[in-house]
Amino acid sequence: MMQAVAEKAERRIYTLLPTMKRFHESSAQMRCIVGPVGSGKTTSASMEIGYYLPQFMNREFGIKQTRWAVIRNTYNELMDTTLRTVQEWFPQAIWRAQRKTLFFWYDNKCEVEMLFRSCDRPDDIKKLKSLELTGYWIDESIEVPEEIKRMLKNRIGRFPRKCPCRFGIETTNPPDVEHPTYSEFAWDTPPPGPIPEGQPLPNHAGFWQPPRENEANLRPNYYADLANDYKDYPDWLEMYIDGKPGIIIRGKLIYHNFKRDYHVAKQPLIWAKGPLYRGWDNSGNVPACVVVQVPRPNHIQLLKEFHSDRLGIVDFTNYVQNQCNLLWPNAEYEEWGDPAGENEYSKRGGGFTSNAKLMRECGVNVKPSEQNIRARIEAVDQSLARIEGLVIDPSCIRIINGFLGGYCYKPDVATTGEERDAIMKNRFSHPHDALQYVLVRLTRTRGKSLKGPYHPPPRRGRMAKRKMARA
Repeated sequence: MMQAVAEKAERRIYTLLPTMKRFHESSAQMRCIVGPVGSGKTTSASMEIGYYLPQFMNREFGIKQTRWAVIRNTYNELMDTTLRTVQEWFPQAIWRAQRKTLFFWYDNKCEVEMLFRSCDRPDDIKKLKSLELTGYWIDESIEVPEEIKRMLKNRIGRFPRKCPCRFGIETTNPPDVEHPTYSEFAWDTPPPGPIPEGQPLPNHAGFWQPPRENEANLRPNYYADLANDYKDYPDWLEMYIDGKPGIIIRGKLIYHNFKRDYHVAKQPLIWAKGPLYRGWDNSGNVPACVVVQVPRPNHIQLLKEFHSDRLGIVDFTNYVQNQCNLLWPNAEYEEWGDPAGENEYSKRGGGFTSNAKLMRECGVNVKPSEQNIRARIEAVDQSLARIEGLVIDPSCIRIINGFLGGYCYKPDVATTGEERDAIMKNRFSHPHDALQYVLVRLTRTRGKSLKGPYHPPPRRGRMAKRKMARA
């Protein structure tokens, strides 16, 4: 078994777990460790860039100096967690607070320099543009913007000059299945979730830890206490203890009644051969669509979601039409969209059009839905609160992850006042807007039947109400 000893008066022994052994022995230059809390990911990455890789560079290429960027999304977490772990294993290191840099040596043969930087916004790219690095380590990498990672890959393999190789290390809690990390790495063991779509990037190796692999190195009852503390939050337990793909909650949740075990179907939902209802987010550059059915009164089923950040409204509409024709031949549809989709704009060659007009030209007779965001949110939340009021097909990954926390209020904005502006716009918001547009119409019905949209009667004035009361 491989071992490394941190140089300290009281020697500290680093004993490798099975996953970490495969991680350290991998020849891939880009590597990622995914695991639950307390799994030893930070310690392993510290040893990789502070011990194993410097020794490898010295032994194979005679390189005695290496420089590493250590990245985390916030400064406090970088200092309080990542830096402290590194200092525990390398107590001989010299910390230069003004430059946020850590230095240490091995027998005057290997010099290791670590530059600690916080990066939680794409604008933080400027912190990295002038760096000349041997490699990088991103701690809790799924919380760091992808633009930061792309810039880091451009800065490694540049120190020392003519460096023969480049290294990128990522450690993180489980990502959601749509996150780039889930599909970019070739996992040495299958992740405990759906098979990643597409091909992993070349020379990218991932290591997904099984749950409780590091339990022997933690205090007694560590995971048992967590399970008891978070017993009312099964999604948190699955992600942070069982190590399953999950979603990071960045702001206050918008819906209150969603429970994944209850609202997500265990098997794919079947079309009941009745009418289908489509909701469209058709006002911006990132269109989305959802398809629902009402197989019986007060029971709504979400069958399918569609979304794209590359297609215009015409191409997206045609794509959805073709897919729906394949899935549900000869189905009849009722269409509801964003009222802002009716806004006209000038088109090339003269004249005016709108996204809604373009959709009608494609054969989709979309009608404007409700604009009020509070009414739309309540329509979804009330459906969730009813027994079998909303059941979701397990293929609707983005909708499900939105319910789990991706669709939320901005963390730094109060949720009073203009709530439209307080909601975080991201890849989850567009399909959830589409869901709201159709559900707000389906739930405004007379009686208990959900067969079509309901238009409330006109308001009566005070005098009319008084006459009715006297009568």
